[in-house]
Amino acid sequence: MLHLRRIASCLPRFIVLVLLYGAGGLAFADTVWLNNGDRISGTIRSLDAGKLLIHTDYGGEIRIAIEKVKTMQSDGELVLRDEEYERAYRATLKPAQAGSVVVYGAQGDGDGDGDGDAVEAPLGEPLPLSSLNSAVRPRPFLNDALFTGRLDLAANLKSASTDTQDYSAALQGGLRHGLWRHALNATYARSEEDASVNTDNYGVDYTLDRFLSKQAFWQGRVLHRRDWVEDLNRQTAYGTGPGYQFWDDERGAFSLSALFGRVHYGYSDGGSDNSYAYSLRWDYVHYFSGKQFELFARGELLRPFDGDADVSVSGEMGARYNMNSWLSLYMKYARNQVSSSRESLNESIYSTGIGVRW
Repeated sequence: MLHLRRIASCLPRFIVLVLLYGAGGLAFADTVWLNNGDRISGTIRSLDAGKLLIHTDYGGEIRIAIEKVKTMQSDGELVLRDEEYERAYRATLKPAQAGSVVVYGAQGDGDGDGDGDAVEAPLGEPLPLSSLNSAVRPRPFLNDALFTGRLDLAANLKSASTDTQDYSAALQGGLRHGLWRHALNATYARSEEDASVNTDNYGVDYTLDRFLSKQAFWQGRVLHRRDWVEDLNRQTAYGTGPGYQFWDDERGAFSLSALFGRVHYGYSDGGSDNSYAYSLRWDYVHYFSGKQFELFARGELLRPFDGDADVSVSGEMGARYNMNSWLSLYMKYARNQVSSSRESLNESIYSTGIGVRW
């Protein structure tokens, strides 16, 4: 009898623990039910152009055509756009009958068009999946350290009447923690034809952003470029100024910054040119079809106040096909031009190769 009393007294605690364990196992998981009866659990990243992107622990990123989805639910809020309501709003998705979901707790998207107030979205009513134009997981403004990076490599070797060798590499690294964002970029390019070297240069730049709000930030930047072929063989610049992040989510990012600082040019004859300068920088990337395709453009327009150089333009633009979460194919055009009354630089590099992301 005493044993029975002990067991009975432990039952409530045991039940509570079981319920907590079960709730913990279900937390932080979105679920997608397919028309064929399969169920996928993970984290919904985005919905764009009819492609749903969900990240799973067991299969990485999985892309699903929205017409193959029966219904779905989200563990937390998503930023949604549908055909009925023009403005973006935040809401949680709950499962409904085949081909639809139920929207709960909708409110204005404070990071985008809305102001965070409640909106008149179709709350509690089934919403056809076909009417969802986009969905994206909102990124927290303040978070723990998040490190990202990518390495692009390209090579072309040809042996014929003339032997040519072309190499290029580009490294991009980023670290975001709290209100700070670090970015490091490094490039290298070399081109040979027989025994003649046509291109041989590298560039490194480091950028530090300190966010003042969710979109406004203050930026500091330093860069250095070295060339062993051109007469204008050294470029060094540093500056600081305000910037604005128009958007930054799973569908892409776009920011502009205006800097004031100083630029130094060096020449092969040992001469140099120094001047105060101002510049406009841009960084744009946009993803399509569940982040399978990518368009990007980043660069800088720099104008010295005086000195021999008049204007400098550097940057790159291109497209990328993401085969999976870490491997991609890319095509890119890079430009580095300096107009000067002394020695000018006019360099264009076309490259295609593979990219590795982490």
